[in-house]
Amino acid sequence: MRFDTDDLWTPDKPLPGQPVLRAIASRLGAAWEAPHLGDKVRIGYNPRLRTTLGRAMLDERRVELNVRLLSRHRGELIPLLAHELAHVVVHMRYGRVGAHGRHFRTLMRAVNMSPRATHDLPVKQLARRRKRYLYLHRCSSCGYSFVAKSVRRGYYCTACGPGMSWDIYRAANTPQGRESLAAVVG
Repeated sequence: MRFDTDDLWTPDKPLPGQPVLRAIASRLGAAWEAPHLGDKVRIGYNPRLRTTLGRAMLDERRVELNVRLLSRHRGELIPLLAHELAHVVVHMRYGRVGAHGRHFRTLMRAVNMSPRATHDLPVKQLARRRKRYLYLHRCSSCGYSFVAKSVRRGYYCTACGPGMSWDIYRAANTPQGRESLAAVVG
């Protein structure tokens, strides 16, 4: 059996709004014997998602879709929506079970879709690179210093005791940043 939504939406059209997303969810619910699925689950686009196509918040019965990736790869919408909604249906029926276990795979096969857990879309340009920092901690009394990858609030200088305070300098974890911290200690 082929799961068909061509009368609702096709990938050559712009991404659908709420009414069409709910209609697709209802059709999936009918195939899975989960009546009124479109009314029980909130579905929306999340512009903050970067490299994941979508995610399901199981306890909230909510599905978020990556508008950036889907606008470039519209053909992924129906399989993604089925994937995330299958997670919600499994959670509604069985509680916390294996994410891509037997119940999930059964639902995906019922609509003739792959139960694969990951996508292979090009996302390198969308990934946000975390900027890493180094923190120079210098005792404001005696000048003792050390460098750490995070601010150490519970530490104190053994020479000056717990009443002391740190002067903290932050620099990027790059050669230039390390040089600037070395100049502070200098």
